[in-house]
Amino acid sequence: MKIFLTILFGFVAGVVGGMGMGGGTFLIPLFQFLNYSQKSIQAANLISFLPMAVLALVLHFKNGLVKTKGVGYIIVPAVILSVVGALVTNSVKPRVLKICFGFFFLAMGVFELINSIKNIKNQSKMGKKQGKKDKKQQKNKG
Repeated sequence: MKIFLTILFGFVAGVVGGMGMGGGTFLIPLFQFLNYSQKSIQAANLISFLPMAVLALVLHFKNGLVKTKGVGYIIVPAVILSVVGALVTNSVKPRVLKICFGFFFLAMGVFELINSIKNIKNQSKMGKKQGKKDKKQQKNKG
């Protein structure tokens, strides 16, 4: 059953990763559910990330969705600090890593919730403005 769930989680991570949301966002808590060790989870996440990212990037590039302007500002510090992250991971106890990941996912959830609420409010305002424009256009026609 554990192998079946691992494969299923791989499918979910692939779909989510292909959409650009980061398959690891789902892999980490799902593998925790299966009681894999924290360091094994992180290693599996890193290994699975590479092929998912390359394939998704190629497809997004072909569809004209990739904008490269300013990407160096993200890549250079990310690559450098990934080394720091790997060194820290090797020196930190698994329990501390779990707590750090928990806080990270909690913060991401709160951030997404706040942004979703803002987007709903903005769409509602835009809808009201569009409704007023439509009424004016109908008045002018009639």
